[in-house]
Amino acid sequence: MSEKKVVIIGYGTGGMTAAAYVKNYCRECKVIVFEKRPYPIYHPCSLPDVISGYLKPEDIIEKEPMTPGLEFYVSTTVTRIDRDNKKVYYKGPNGEGEVEYDNLVLAMGSIPWAPGPLKKALELNNIYTLKTPEDAVAIRTKALNSKTAVVVGAGAIGIETALALHELGLEVYLIEALKEVLPGALDPDVGKIAHRIIEEHGVKVFVESPVSSITESNGKLVVEVKEEKIEADFVVMATGMKPNTQLAAEAGLELNERGFIKVDDYLRTSDPDIYAVGDLIVTKDYVTGKPTVSMLATPAFHQGRIAGLNIAGYEKKYPGTLAPFILQLENLAVGGVGLTKTRAEKMGLKVKAMRIQAWDKPHFMPDAEKAYIKIVYDPSDGRILGGQVACKRCNASKYVDLLSALIRNRATVEDLVYTETSYMPRVSEVYSPLFVVGESILRRLKKI
Repeated sequence: MSEKKVVIIGYGTGGMTAAAYVKNYCRECKVIVFEKRPYPIYHPCSLPDVISGYLKPEDIIEKEPMTPGLEFYVSTTVTRIDRDNKKVYYKGPNGEGEVEYDNLVLAMGSIPWAPGPLKKALELNNIYTLKTPEDAVAIRTKALNSKTAVVVGAGAIGIETALALHELGLEVYLIEALKEVLPGALDPDVGKIAHRIIEEHGVKVFVESPVSSITESNGKLVVEVKEEKIEADFVVMATGMKPNTQLAAEAGLELNERGFIKVDDYLRTSDPDIYAVGDLIVTKDYVTGKPTVSMLATPAFHQGRIAGLNIAGYEKKYPGTLAPFILQLENLAVGGVGLTKTRAEKMGLKVKAMRIQAWDKPHFMPDAEKAYIKIVYDPSDGRILGGQVACKRCNASKYVDLLSALIRNRATVEDLVYTETSYMPRVSEVYSPLFVVGESILRRLKKI
């Protein structure tokens, strides 16, 4: 049996998973991985924990590949893809080289991005982005010698970074241009609850407040927001990421208008011998079937699995993403999955939503609290389309994960009400808040 060469560029969640599945399911495959970092992989979702000091940088860095038997190149950059001759060209510590491939997986991830007038601000001193362990160390080092910080962008990374800096004793301002925190991930009404909890921590939150400029003055940074000027020792730009697709564009692969790689249901690019996964790609939304982007670890993992299995000969389709997420910190827990009401309405979908507040644990427990739960559903048949949760100390993942499974199985609100969940006073109520919201929706639909 002839050897099959599979080259993987990038060893984040998607590339790591693709490499593992190719290696484990294709005996004749030789897997070659190129990674520009000096170490194989790290865990980016734990970067705020490095800033706060909860973890050390070495705790989140893996010094060996997660799968044995790979031909692995670190500190190595792929400089060109030659599709005609099926070769990649690379540059590393030992010079330049080339390698042939039968299949290629693109998993180069994303890079920090700032909109409009803020792009130039990235060139100023004491402006940071958060993407790598080295970034986290630099931010922590600066924070330990500072009093005031501004975080621009109230997505998950921005919120986690702001709270980590506050733990270090800094005065922290969190600034968001859109209507509420976690825009896109939560509806504004649920975002407002998360906003309130964040401010209870002591972080000062500005929403509907686009930053008009960031300038240097007397060794400080001045952040201008509406009519206010905020003086800070440093600024963290958490304004988002853009796909690292320059290599793909130079190779002539088809991209969408935002620069993401287009893939089919099998995660093949416009070149059938090249697959792409993770932050690089535009895929489809599981609920609507329409194009969507999800720069999260869980979709990247599942995409890497599908790409790896397909290279190994299994012909598996990627069904689309639900993009489940949680943000679970001390005294702040939020999460969501599927469609928000806001996004559904922008797409012209006729949906309804119900939000309730119910006990996460029995009221007599000393740490009992109420959780806010919101479900988005199709009023014509009761099918669940999305859900959100916000609370202080509840386990947000148990709600998000159950909703994710129900949505994946095209379940209805009635299915939710008949779902039996576990009960123990220390961890859960006999009737889950999900049951309460489901029952409320059934009454609205007059299905009880």
